[in-house]
Amino acid sequence: MKILFLGDYSNLHACLAKELRGRGHEITVVSDGGRYMRTEADVMLDRRPGTWGTLRYLMDIMRLWPKLKGFDVVQLINPHFAALRPERLRPLLKKLKSNNGNLFLTLAGDDHFFVKACTTADTFRFSEFRIGTRRTEFAMRESVRESGWMLPEVADFNREVYETVDGAMSVLPEYDMASRPILGDKLVFTNIPIELSTLPYTPLPEIGNGPLRILIGLRKSMEVQKGTAQMVKIVEDMARRNPRRFEIDIVNSIPLTEYLQHIQQNHIVLDQLYSYSPATNALQTMALGRIAGSGGQPEFYRTIGWTDAEPVLRLDPSVNIEDTLWHLLRNPKEMQQRSLLGRRLVEQNNDVRIVADRFEQHWQNTLNRPS
Repeated sequence: MKILFLGDYSNLHACLAKELRGRGHEITVVSDGGRYMRTEADVMLDRRPGTWGTLRYLMDIMRLWPKLKGFDVVQLINPHFAALRPERLRPLLKKLKSNNGNLFLTLAGDDHFFVKACTTADTFRFSEFRIGTRRTEFAMRESVRESGWMLPEVADFNREVYETVDGAMSVLPEYDMASRPILGDKLVFTNIPIELSTLPYTPLPEIGNGPLRILIGLRKSMEVQKGTAQMVKIVEDMARRNPRRFEIDIVNSIPLTEYLQHIQQNHIVLDQLYSYSPATNALQTMALGRIAGSGGQPEFYRTIGWTDAEPVLRLDPSVNIEDTLWHLLRNPKEMQQRSLLGRRLVEQNNDVRIVADRFEQHWQNTLNRPS
């Protein structure tokens, strides 16, 4: 098949593209390369700040758009698949639909329906926007981030995308929980693909009398949203009070290849505070044999059918992070078990070959569906 991946988050589409090329498909990836992450793309489409950046972006789209036709499958990374307002995205969506075979949507990142689910107590017990019914620090400090997703024009366009696509793939259980009531049978759960051949497992380093080495990766403009700023304060204070027991490695918006090297040099990566599931960062951490502090809620394990001990060091607003890290430090056997189980979980559920199978199957089932 001839497949277009339009947009990318955290190397998700680029990872799939590499696997699918090996299966004989003709693939084109158009993305911004994850900006600072510098992930692979066949065509870079990046909107830079300022008036000139906007003009250049629009010109790049105008040059590119006539070439985006004749694909059997177009896979959008998000309803907002380009850095444009809904009124400018709408004609592009219609052209993609009319000039190609089938249109699919990867449910990744925020959209109107996901944020709407996050702001009510009906779907999630907590999120980056609410803890129960209480607004989080992020929701109060960045209120426009919530109100923007609720604008009528944004909601209408998101609904139009859901109605227009022929199929959709949710890569985390929480995206599935938020969008299945709207998408219904169009939606399948695929999980996030991880290229394990580039992430070799190495045994977790013994601590002995040394420090527990903790990595936190900051992402510009998302420190409060993901809870990383809060975690930094906690672990920095712990390291000041206990310098022989805790060592902190904080990095900010570095390329993916460099970040993976930092993961291997530490014992644990503190990822997210408001997630139900481990996403790309945490999954790569576990693949490398390190411990991921991230989303590990019952809904995640239920969705993937995992019944063994839980490898993810579960973090959420109710968890005392300091107590959790001290417990880990004092239980080296548990650390080794989490290391081994984390790799196995990723092998069984996130190996790019498994996830690519699920994407291919959904494409084929939709393409062959009677009209």
